[in-house]
This record gives sequence, structure tokens and C-alpha cells, in this order.
Amino acid sequence: MQDSHRQIILLLIGVFTLIQVLIIILFGYTPYPDSDGYQLLAQEAIKYGEPYPVKSLLNTYPFLWNIGSINITAVSLALFHSIVPLLVIYALMKGITAWMFYALTRKICGSQTALIALVIYLLYPANYGESTSLLSELPFMFFTMLGLQLSIVNNKPLFGGMILAVANWFRPMGIVFLAAIIIYFLFKWRNSLKLVIGYVAMITIIGCATMYRTGLFLYQAKTGWMALMDYSSDHAPESMMILERSDLNVAQKDSAWRSLFMNWLKDHPTEYVKQMPTKLVNTYVSDNVNMCTFIPDKADKEYMYEEVSMRTMIDSFPEFSAVQWLTVLNLAIYICIIVGAFCSLYYYNRTSYLLPIGIILIGTMVLILVGHGEARFHIPFMPFFIMLSALFINKRIWKG
Repeated sequence: MQDSHRQIILLLIGVFTLIQVLIIILFGYTPYPDSDGYQLLAQEAIKYGEPYPVKSLLNTYPFLWNIGSINITAVSLALFHSIVPLLVIYALMKGITAWMFYALTRKICGSQTALIALVIYLLYPANYGESTSLLSELPFMFFTMLGLQLSIVNNKPLFGGMILAVANWFRPMGIVFLAAIIIYFLFKWRNSLKLVIGYVAMITIIGCATMYRTGLFLYQAKTGWMALMDYSSDHAPESMMILERSDLNVAQKDSAWRSLFMNWLKDHPTEYVKQMPTKLVNTYVSDNVNMCTFIPDKADKEYMYEEVSMRTMIDSFPEFSAVQWLTVLNLAIYICIIVGAFCSLYYYNRTSYLLPIGIILIGTMVLILVGHGEARFHIPFMPFFIMLSALFINKRIWKG
């Protein structure tokens, strides 16, 4: 890369990062329910003087939430009595993620496609304001992109695998990216082996450290079976009863939900399959979640998502608020990115396309099979839709 080009790219990313910090100052904290929940559990961990999960509360917790997100929140609260320093760190992480996204795209797709992808990434409204909350997607994507950088760009798959396990500690989706990298490596079995060894080694370290404190080998959140059972069976009474069982710890509750779901699936296989198209639609119908950042008086809203929900947007047309107009712009860009990604498949070649396609397909299948369908869940895949869309623009519109 020429020095002048590098300086321009760093300048663009620097401005992008600075805007993230300014948004924190101007719009303040965004109180998503999960983000507020992380704070409560972090404060509880500080009160008991140990990391989350607290050993004496293992039977009190209804489920095990995203461990890394809660513990990093606890560190900020313990050191600064505030989450603001952590939000600023998240803003810096978002900027570094943009740089790593550019570097990864340049490695597998070429410098021109990488530049187009970076411009789309920086212009996409949904990429602004994410650092105003404690949601797990931002740190998860930072460590995931770092794992991809180490594995593919720097050719250090052992360390890349270890970092992917750290990402998984924040949000249990690391296995999706691990599998996609293995497919990308294809016949480079030594790289794949190193990647898996690194991943398993870090999982073992995290799990053993938690087991030393609590007696349970815990390395990631345990919410999947609960959510799958609740949403599949419309919050069956049997599922809700497990929440209140103080005789079971979080691992045993997770096993109980798994058994309950398997029993339900045995009797309702057709219903389970019929739910899959709805899950797919709910996952990709919009990308409005981060628009909540810009809602006025968001801390006082009983249902913060309402103003930018698809139903409200349809009902409000064409008399939109400023936030809703921004949401419309975001939706238009989102649709263009998705359409561009699909159009790029016409020009498919293994080298450039295998990684982003692998991540999107494997991730989507996981969400359909063991998820419940929510627009937030596709956020980790958006850089790779952008990558594919940039490939289409470069090959068809820009024409190289």
C-alpha cells in the first residue's frame, strides 16, 4: 500500500472513531434491556468480590449470560465507578475493527475492493452509536476480527484461534467463525489444526479458571436452550418453571431446558421446521437496532425500540421523525448491501468469496436451527455482506 493511500485510510478511520466518541458525548448511554442487565450483574459481582458468575449465586441465576461482557463491565465499574470509560474503549474498538476489516478484505479480495468495502462500512449509519451501550456485539466483533486478522492476514492461526475463543467468551458464536476459517483454509490442514488447538486451549484456560472458582467448567453463555424452548413452544409453563428452581445451578438448568426442548421436538418436528422461514425473516427483516442510539429521551421510554420498529415505521409513513428518516436511510443502504451481496455471487470464485459466504451461511444456519430469530443477531455478519457487496461493485460497476 502506498504511504499516501495508507494515510488517507487511517485518517478516514480516525474520523470515524472520533465520531463514535462524540456520539457518546452527545447522545449518552443507550439503555437496551440486555445492556442494563449486564450492569446489574456486574454490580452484583463487585458486591460479592469475585468475577461473574459468582459461586454462591450459581443456583440463583436463572441462566448464564455473556460472561466476558459482564466482567469487562464490572472492571469499568470497579475502577472508575462508571461505564463511560468502557464506552470510550468500545468506541476505539469500533475504529480498530474498521481497520482490521479493511486489512482482511484487502488480503482476500484486493486493495480496490477493500477500499470500496471500507467506504461502505464508514458510510453505513448502523455502524455509528453502537458504542453507546454495553451490548456484546461490539466487543465480540472486535475480537472476532482480530482472530481473523491473526489467522489469515498475519498467518498466525494458533493465536487467531485463541482470540476467537475470547470472542466466544463475549458472545457464544465463535464456533461459526472457526468453522468458516477452516473451510477457507481448505487443504491447509496445518493451519486448521493450529487454529483448533488455539481455540481449544483458550476455551480450556477460561473454563478451568471458572471451574477453580465455582466448581463448574463454564466458558460461554448458557442461554440458547432456554431461548429455543421458550420461543419454539410459546413460553411453555414447564420451561418457565425451570427459571424458579433453586435446587439447580445454571449448568443443570441449561441441561433441563435442553431435555425439555428435545422432548418437545420429538413431538413437534413439523412445527419446528415450519418456524424456520419466520426465524430467517425476523433475523434479516431490518437493521434498525442501533438507531435506538439517536432516539430522544430514550432513557424514559417504556419500549425504546418502538419508534424505529418496522411496524411503527409502516404506520408512521410518510410523517417520519428525524430518527425515523435516519432509519429509512439506514434501511435503504442495508437493502442495497444485501442485494449487492447476492448479485456478487454471479462472479463467484473460491479465493475471494469462500470466507464471507462461509460465515454468512454457517451463521444463518446456526440461528435458524438453534436460535429464535431477532434482527440483532445478524449484526456480526454485516461486514461480510459488505465485503461481498464491494466485490460486486468492483467487478460490475467500477469494473476493476
